[in-house]
Amino acid sequence: MDLINSLNLWLNLTRLAIILLTIFLGWATYRSHMLLKEFQPDFNLLLTPPELATRVVLVGICFLLAWLSGLPAAQLGFTTAAPLRSIGLGLGLGISSQIVINFLTNWAIKHFGRQIYSPLLVRNILPRRPGEWILIALAMLPAVAMEELLFRTLWLGGFSQVMPPLLLIAGTSIIFGLMHQPQGQLGMITAGGINVLFSLLFIGSGELLIPFIAHYTINILQLIVAHYQRDWLENY
Repeated sequence: MDLINSLNLWLNLTRLAIILLTIFLGWATYRSHMLLKEFQPDFNLLLTPPELATRVVLVGICFLLAWLSGLPAAQLGFTTAAPLRSIGLGLGLGISSQIVINFLTNWAIKHFGRQIYSPLLVRNILPRRPGEWILIALAMLPAVAMEELLFRTLWLGGFSQVMPPLLLIAGTSIIFGLMHQPQGQLGMITAGGINVLFSLLFIGSGELLIPFIAHYTINILQLIVAHYQRDWLENY
């Protein structure tokens, strides 16, 4: 009984750490949002050493919290029966989702005005030279991994025994949307909706790999689309 109580206490402490980590990331995102309004850097934000180091450390923290939770790997989404199938499914869903997102974004801007969307973040992470595309693609890996580990593995997997799935999906979608505040109201709404999709993929498949691939694919395709709309973004 003492062992069970100790394990439950340790799991609850891990959950508290997850909540605190989420609050910290939310605060950091807000501060970044305010900074971008006042400061336009002449370098790619995604490729700065401090940014890369921070992302890698955060990924490590997420893995550490997952291990400290003591929960089964399957519950945390770390197992997959057919990795190639999961990768293919994630790619397909990512491509189709980006097509829908691009259509809805253009429609929303046309009907509600430019003030609904902010291109500040996208402009500051777009590759400035052809050679940067590979670096951006690599730098995007820890960025996506951190978000998926936090919102899928730690929140959906770590809190599934104490909160109903629908509440977890709704709560994480609101938080995920708010953390995309630098992209304006449309960016927050889109991110919240995409989080619902990623969460359903995670719960339905029991895998982290599928939503990770879908998430990564969407982010890369968004940059490709933005690259071909660079002139439009610069004059937004």
